Parts: sequence; structure tokens; C-alpha cells
Amino acid sequence: MVKSLLAALLVLASAAGAADGAGVEPVAGSLEIALKGHALVARLSLPAGQVVGFEHAPGTDEERMAVRDALGRLSEARNVLEPAPEALCSVTRQNAGSSLSPPVSTPPARFTGRYAWRCQQPDALLALDVPLLEFINGVPLDILLLTPSGERAWTLKAPDTRIPVLED
Repeated sequence: MVKSLLAALLVLASAAGAADGAGVEPVAGSLEIALKGHALVARLSLPAGQVVGFEHAPGTDEERMAVRDALGRLSEARNVLEPAPEALCSVTRQNAGSSLSPPVSTPPARFTGRYAWRCQQPDALLALDVPLLEFINGVPLDILLLTPSGERAWTLKAPDTRIPVLED
């Protein structure tokens, strides 16, 4: 089920990119979230320059450490999204990567993350907190949220760090 949700997110992201003029590098990062049944999945993409301050292959120990530290932070789901405690969600997947890590790929450099939770009480998932917004220092996130009640898209920026999941 998680794979099918991720596939649906990929299709929607591709369609959105085509509609917006693919090939134009967004300033904002993106956070795509889907809730279906007990599964909550999220996919993150951030411009490397906004995360570590550069988009080239790390050439110094300081740059390598910045990439390593960012990957360490982004590899933990709780640093990106925190489901409402009442939903009793537990992390089932959390990983992050970067095109700045060997082998370094061509620009634009990005940090990416994939996360999944199993929620025992999905009807209680009224909101998600986004602690990531404090880490990326004012960079906005383009949010795409897919729930049983439909699809919503908007841009979220600190100090607003809460995503309403289920609409009243």
C-alpha cells in the first residue's frame, strides 16, 4: 500500500511540474503527503543551497560535515514531520539522500527524504507539525496533501509550522 501511495505522489508531482513549466528550479522545497487508511507517507525535496549553503560537490571537510549533518537530521522522520499524538502513529520508514553525496550528480543539487508511518487512529490525525521549517531557516515548502477527503496544495513557511490534515 505504501508503494502505491508513493507512486500516486510521483504521478501528481510530475503533473504539477508539467503544469507549472517543468525545468524551472523552484526556490521553495516540496513536501508531498498522503494519508490512506492507516498509512501516512511523505516525500521531501529541498534545494541543497537552502539546506547547506552550496550546490557543488563538497570540497572541504567543513562542507562534507555540513552534508553529513543535514542528512543525519533529515534521516529522522521526527525532524521533518510530527503527526498529532492522538493518531498513535509509528514510523515505519525514514531515509534521506542528497545528490551532493557520492557519486555526486549534476545540478541542481537536492536533498530528498522518504518517510512512512502506520497510524492506529487515523481519524484522530487532525494535524502534522513541521519541525523541518525551523531547520531550513525561512525556506518555504510547497505542500501537496492527499487525504480521503481530497487533494490540497499550498505553501507553508515559518512561523506557520502546522499542516491541517482533516478538514472539519
